[in-house]
Amino acid sequence: MLQGHSDRSLLCDYMMSCIIDMMLFVFLVKDSTPDADETQTAAQETAEAGAIQEDRNDKGKDKDEKDKEKTKEKSKEKDKDEKDKEPDKEKAREKEAERKGEGDKEKAKGVEGTNLDSLLQRLPGCVSRDLIDQLTVEFCYLNSKSSRKKLVRALFNVPRTSLELLPYYSRMVATLSTCMKDVSSMLLQLLEEEFNFLINKKDQMNIETKIRNIRFIGELCKFRIAPPGLVFSCLKACLDDFSHHNIDVACNLLETCGRFLYRSPETTIRMANMLEILMRLKNVKNLDPRHITLVENAYYLCKPPERSARVSKIRPPLHQYIRKLLFSDLDKSSLEHVLRQLRKLPWSECEAYLLKCFMKVHRGKYGQIHLIASLTACLSRYHDDFSVAVVDEVLEEIRVGLELNDYGMQQRRIAHMRFLGELYNYELVDSSVIFDTLYLILVFGHGTSEVWMPF
Repeated sequence: MLQGHSDRSLLCDYMMSCIIDMMLFVFLVKDSTPDADETQTAAQETAEAGAIQEDRNDKGKDKDEKDKEKTKEKSKEKDKDEKDKEPDKEKAREKEAERKGEGDKEKAKGVEGTNLDSLLQRLPGCVSRDLIDQLTVEFCYLNSKSSRKKLVRALFNVPRTSLELLPYYSRMVATLSTCMKDVSSMLLQLLEEEFNFLINKKDQMNIETKIRNIRFIGELCKFRIAPPGLVFSCLKACLDDFSHHNIDVACNLLETCGRFLYRSPETTIRMANMLEILMRLKNVKNLDPRHITLVENAYYLCKPPERSARVSKIRPPLHQYIRKLLFSDLDKSSLEHVLRQLRKLPWSECEAYLLKCFMKVHRGKYGQIHLIASLTACLSRYHDDFSVAVVDEVLEEIRVGLELNDYGMQQRRIAHMRFLGELYNYELVDSSVIFDTLYLILVFGHGTSEVWMPF
């Protein structure tokens, strides 16, 4: 029995303890529930806040992405706009460059026009080969189509009285024609048209214009710019109506380029035929003396009369050496050398020829006559007779010149008078001889009653 009572008491105790534990557990659960609720609510709030924040972040990211996309789209649109605007900008730049280029071209044209005008104004002053060549080179730096036209017009409008400019103008055209073919062709066309107009006009006015035209064509022919066919056609047109101004035109053409065409192998036969026709017309036509002289001068200028060649003298070597010493080697520095060489000569053989050469002082230079007188004075120390013979020959030559009074001997007479004066300076003649010679020159040929014969 006791054992059963004890089991029951144990069971009751156990149950009571369980009940107490349950009550404590309930109490504890009740106490812990608000904290759990609070923690749960806090967790929920934090979760909700995190979700909101995530939503916000997602929205921010979406906005950022959208903004980025918008900026990208805007940048793409800007790029497209810029690409679309680039051709416009390039066109605008090209237009500005063209405007600047046109402005520069206009300025360059203005400067070029000024330089060209000044260059053309210098044309009439080019009266030498160096000047016209320099002007030609300067024109090459101003080369343009309009400049070439202006140059051709300036060359064509050469003054009709300035015929001396035509050879230099033709030289300029010939130089430029090597690289500017249109210059010569334009000028030839203008000259040919002017010739046809003047030849068909048949008036007897302004012969200077006709002569200028035909001489210009002739000068261009000599530079091989004008073809020979053009020259022959102009000459034939003048010969077909051989009268008045046509005679002058034909003669001027022959004087300009007739000999050139006659001496050229390809045109010699045709020019010879033209010259024969010219002489026949002269003989048939009843020309005035002036035209006859013009025709003959033109003919003989193209085809001079044939004559035998001049035969040169054959001199012995000794005589050639003497002439070389006196007329070639003699000067201030070689005076002593020439004197020594003359002293070495065999005087018995060459004294007469030496005297003859000393009398030909007019063959040498006028400024070297005093050197011949100095040689005479030096040789007189060794050959007295030679100086006396020289003085006698000089006085005789002066008298012969007075008696003949030939204009062709003018230079010779002046040289002998100078030689006599230099002989006086070297004391080979006395002053009385000088005064007697002067008196002879004054009274000779005047039929005076008092005739003084000094020698």
